[in-house]
Amino acid sequence: MPFGYLGRSCRIAALFAYAISGLQAQCLVPFPGGSKVNPNRPRDAETPDAGFSPLATVNRQLPQWICFTAGYRTRFEGYSGANFLANASDSYLLTRFRLGALIRPSAWFRVYAELQDTDAFLKSPPLVPPYQETWDLRRAYVDFGDIEAGPVALRVGRLDLNFGDGLLIGTSYWRNASRGYDAVQAVANANWIKATAFAASAVAIHENGLSHHQPGNNIYGLDAKLPTVVPRAVLEPFLFWRVAPRLSTEEGTAAKLDQETVGARLSGLIGRSMDYETEGAAQFGKLGTDSIRAWAWMGSGGYTSTFFGHKARMFGALDFASGDRNGADGRHGTFDQISPNLHDHLGLADQFARQNLKAVRFGARMWLRSNWILAAAWNDYWLASPTDALYNSSAGVVARDLKGLSGTHIGEEYDIQSSYRYDRNLEFGTGLARIHPGQFLFRTGHPKPYGYFYLMMSYNFF
Repeated sequence: MPFGYLGRSCRIAALFAYAISGLQAQCLVPFPGGSKVNPNRPRDAETPDAGFSPLATVNRQLPQWICFTAGYRTRFEGYSGANFLANASDSYLLTRFRLGALIRPSAWFRVYAELQDTDAFLKSPPLVPPYQETWDLRRAYVDFGDIEAGPVALRVGRLDLNFGDGLLIGTSYWRNASRGYDAVQAVANANWIKATAFAASAVAIHENGLSHHQPGNNIYGLDAKLPTVVPRAVLEPFLFWRVAPRLSTEEGTAAKLDQETVGARLSGLIGRSMDYETEGAAQFGKLGTDSIRAWAWMGSGGYTSTFFGHKARMFGALDFASGDRNGADGRHGTFDQISPNLHDHLGLADQFARQNLKAVRFGARMWLRSNWILAAAWNDYWLASPTDALYNSSAGVVARDLKGLSGTHIGEEYDIQSSYRYDRNLEFGTGLARIHPGQFLFRTGHPKPYGYFYLMMSYNFF
């Protein structure tokens, strides 16, 4: 049985670590409770230390080579107008608990394993991932070397991957049961570069039992962060190669995908108050006999100052992801968003994929206190190609007009949200979003506005 094998492996690792327990460890694991720093969430540096951490008290009593992590999150959320249709609403309570153990017998070797259990109460069936999942192995990896600061390091196992802002490859921390990757990751760190090479396969989460990745559905990549090429900025070139065994061609037959994505990201500061980031990517390759020619670009800029005695940032952003102009010419032009973490990048409601899309966003966030942020945004969406589909966040088709006679305006979205971190362990959040359909949705039979709300609390026990 998988869990029996896992248990034996953990006992062997613990005995090995105990045998060399004179060496030290720190309980520092990226996102142990499952939260990720984002612009609308106060950073650790802006948040007070926790006055009391129950698991830290336990860890102080343990040998220095071992410690435990735990995190709990609950979120009550609801929506109306799913797929912009009437009588399509739901509300429910999501809970997520994660428990991890870190064994670090030396500075160059450590093992981390993390279990996850998620539930969805009051939700309409089916109760399946990403809403609900009975105890599963969320992460389990071995590090050889210091992957964050060591000259060279290797990480092997089930882990998270995030490059840039996760727009192409990232782990979605917002999902109740977020998936990771079975992967091998090699890293080299120097003053002028942080280079990463990896081979990975996204985990397909099962409702019960140990989840597995899909054989043959793989992503390979090279990514480099260069902090000295552009003054006060980081340049990040990347190359991703995706293969998948059975995807549909334009003729509707199953074929193998062989796709390369090449591009770069640049983010930096101008003066003391302005920031910017931009990312461009081109895709080429084959899907069976179809050729692939697609591209995407995003750019954003912000200005931070003090308004009415509070720190505030105003920002604007543009997004473009190409669409297919002709569904029968053997040339695939729809940009593939690959495996992204897009939460709140294209609006808080998370209703659109970065495929066949043009998007404009303007917004502002204000720090009511250093650890309390209030944010609002306006978004406008258009099809890049009128003959291609509108895709939801999972790349499923919402609506399509093959003749391209329904216009291109998808709609507008209005968002407001707030995050308050009482301390580095305890956080509260709430948000509202509403999408008003545009001409394209009305003409394709999807006229219902979409509404979304959430109320959240998370607590890390360490």
